[in-house]
Amino acid sequence: MHGKHVAPDLLVWAVGALAEGLGIRAVARVFEVDPNTVLAWLVEVADHAVAFSQYFLHNVRVTQVQLDELFALLSAVKVGEVSEAEAINRLSRSPH
Repeated sequence: MHGKHVAPDLLVWAVGALAEGLGIRAVARVFEVDPNTVLAWLVEVADHAVAFSQYFLHNVRVTQVQLDELFALLSAVKVGEVSEAEAINRLSRSPH
C-alpha cells in the first residue's frame, strides 16, 4: 500500500473495520471518505493478500483438523443438510 495519499493508520483501521464485518458504506462514514475509496482499498488489500498467500503459503502440509470445521460438519449431518456418507467421504480425505 506504499505511495497512498492517506495516513497509514487510517488505512489500517479502515481495513480492520472491514475485516470485522463493518460494511463499505459504514466504514466510509466512520472514516469520512468516499465509499468508492474504501472499495478501492479493499480490492488492493485483497490483491496484496493473494500475492502474499501465493508467495509464502504454498506447499503447506496441515497436520491438524480444525475442530470448528468438524463440529460444523457433524452439525450439518445432525440436521440433515449433509448425508452420513458425504460426511464420511469428507472426513476420509483428512489425514487425521
